[in-house]
Amino acid sequence: MEIVKKQITLHHTVSVIGGFMAGYTIINHSDILANAQTGNLIRLVLSAFEGNLLSIGYIVLLFLTYAASCIFYTVFRRYSPLSMKIVSLIVTALAICATGILSLTGNSYLSVVPIAFAMPVQWNAYKKAGGNSSATIFSSNNVRQAVMLSTTYVMDRDKKALRNAKFYWATLLCFHTGVAAACLLSIFFAAQSVWFCFVLIGISVIAYYRYESAKIKAFSDI
Repeated sequence: MEIVKKQITLHHTVSVIGGFMAGYTIINHSDILANAQTGNLIRLVLSAFEGNLLSIGYIVLLFLTYAASCIFYTVFRRYSPLSMKIVSLIVTALAICATGILSLTGNSYLSVVPIAFAMPVQWNAYKKAGGNSSATIFSSNNVRQAVMLSTTYVMDRDKKALRNAKFYWATLLCFHTGVAAACLLSIFFAAQSVWFCFVLIGISVIAYYRYESAKIKAFSDI
């Protein structure tokens, strides 16, 4: 079905953004992963044992930013007439601007905060595609699903399992293509490489409108 294909293409395109942001923050901003909270919360406990108050305060700030993003998504989804998919791309564009400007100050820690706000919005806006639940901003569940579905196909020759496994493997490939892009661009442009993410946003906007156009065409043909 054309709508599903376009939806999956959009999901994979946005996954490149998620990978780029993950790679960018780790490389350029003190080994911090803004996309997820697991590692940061572990660091919070370690910092508490070390008595590192500055580290504790910063990680709490990241946690509150991440939480505020989830609140923003929940409220905005209820009251906004805009699609949360396009809202996510707008929020990401604003985060890029904020991060790029903050990076000029040389403060690696504050530079991560806008991205920590943008990524949960993306996660919630693009949490499903083609009937599959999949995060575009980290990889744990995608790895689990890809491996389990591939194993199911090998055991049962289940074509649906193979199709879904391909979706998750492709998501992982796109995510890590974004990471690779961040690595390469960071060599030449360091923290200012974040601006190149606007290219990925542009591609995602095109994919979004192709997806929306496919939906409109399908409903107009009924």
